[in-house]
Amino acid sequence: MSEEEAVMEIAPRALSQQLMALPAGKRLEAILARPDAAAVVAALPVQDFFFSVKELGPDDAWPLLALGEVQQLVHLFDLEWWEKDVIQPAKALQWLERLAMASEEKLLAWLYQADFELLTALFKKCLRVVVAPEDIDLLEAGEQLPKHTLDDQYFWETPYLQFEDFLERLLRLLFEVHPGFYRELMNHLIWVPEAGVEEDAYRFTQARLEDQAIPAYEDALRIYSSIGPGELETLKDLEIMESSEASQPVFALALLSGDDLLSTALAGIHEPRLVATLCLELASLANKVIRADRLALDEPQVLRQAVQKAGAHVNLGLDLMSRGNPQKAGKILERIFLEHLFRLAHTQLLKVKGRFRQLVDRGWLAAWPAGFTCLEPDWTQAAELLLQRTPRLIRPAAEPSTVSAPREDFFRNRQDLAQADRFIEIIAALGPLFDALAARPEELTARLWQEGQVRGLEDLTLGTMILTAAAQSRISGKWHVEPLPVEQWAEGFGRLQPADMAPTIRSWVDKLVPDADERELVGAYLNPLLDEYTQEMLPFDSDHPPEPRLVKFFMFQRQYPEAFPTSRVP
Repeated sequence: MSEEEAVMEIAPRALSQQLMALPAGKRLEAILARPDAAAVVAALPVQDFFFSVKELGPDDAWPLLALGEVQQLVHLFDLEWWEKDVIQPAKALQWLERLAMASEEKLLAWLYQADFELLTALFKKCLRVVVAPEDIDLLEAGEQLPKHTLDDQYFWETPYLQFEDFLERLLRLLFEVHPGFYRELMNHLIWVPEAGVEEDAYRFTQARLEDQAIPAYEDALRIYSSIGPGELETLKDLEIMESSEASQPVFALALLSGDDLLSTALAGIHEPRLVATLCLELASLANKVIRADRLALDEPQVLRQAVQKAGAHVNLGLDLMSRGNPQKAGKILERIFLEHLFRLAHTQLLKVKGRFRQLVDRGWLAAWPAGFTCLEPDWTQAAELLLQRTPRLIRPAAEPSTVSAPREDFFRNRQDLAQADRFIEIIAALGPLFDALAARPEELTARLWQEGQVRGLEDLTLGTMILTAAAQSRISGKWHVEPLPVEQWAEGFGRLQPADMAPTIRSWVDKLVPDADERELVGAYLNPLLDEYTQEMLPFDSDHPPEPRLVKFFMFQRQYPEAFPTSRVP
């Protein structure tokens, strides 16, 4: 039985986790295929409803909007309408227009139950309302009043002309179905101060979000505070947790990778109260990541990345505390708050990031004008990821023989931390090589051949400098960083065969780095470069050299003062 078929047999209140595990399109199909589709949607926790609408895309989610409960719509609008503490009227009107297209009945239900402060704050931004004086002749005053009216009493106009027809339709609906509600709204738009009502509306909105474990920005930032040993000793009290797992959002739990320590430990937990608590904790962490990182919710992928980041950090903290033992990890989940595991991981990542930042700011990289961009491209990318606000790494392909490629990912376990430590050690070990080259960047860039691959400082890497110096050693007997004269490239290439270049460079390294462990670190950087040089240069020989414009391994210049010596340097 497929996952889609399985959901047909489950009661609505027990269905959320199975639904959220499905792709968004399949999820909607599974809901609509059931005769009790309305009950299934009604049973979705409000955060899972929001996540489903965002994954489907607002213009494709109208079936969910039509079936949604008012509290689900309230939660959707609470998250979508505000920029900090200011309502975004165009965005709000767009969502109300979508809801009207899905179901006018649902739009009316939402209007009747929404905070009146919210309605007033929104429509004061969208409408200018004027009440007609009692003694005025409406025919004579036509040019003095706004052009729209339904009752010759309240006249209105809008600066949002793209929503003019929709606003007229909405107000007419209110006027026809509930004229008392319409008059009360119009009077509020005329007489209530805008600033105060928007402040009240935001306060009520934020209170609702906090009830859903979605804090304000300042409170969300706490997830990035360092963790102290005493905080890890603060244990959960399940007695004060909700006992009904069906009411908790499961979107975050459903989006875990499924193949890490956290997922393994969670699979071994069956106590409903604890499962519900963990669902809420994980969703709360994802929400805090969204708030603290100020992530825009316009793209569904942003929500997924927030969940992945929360899960990765919790997994790293769990791995650090349990040393990778699934049984210990399960016990830790029972006792320790997930936010504390997240903060433990973040604290460790800050230490790793700080070590590399110190190398960039005070180590040999600080002596190069372009900083760590002098590293080879893959190493530069890794350095950039490590220095991001949330450090990341390059995860190798699962199998070299597969079509999968290396990808960016969050740190997830102790092995990832060890990989970052080794990365930093390798970069630090390159310092003696950089110092020995004694490159003069300003002079080099002034002489670079502009038709070659290395045209400026942004193209110049440590590997290019080493290979160029090695080429000069093979040609002139002097190890120095000087661009090769392009006019004599064909004549000199015969001395730069891979079989000769690799031993030349390794011999130079052996003299500069006497410690075997340090040489191994240097080799981890240079060996891939030498392998690439061998692969690309081996097909060529002195009679058929490669086109210098296409060679990325060397610096070239025009009008070099001396011709290549004719004698071969051993």
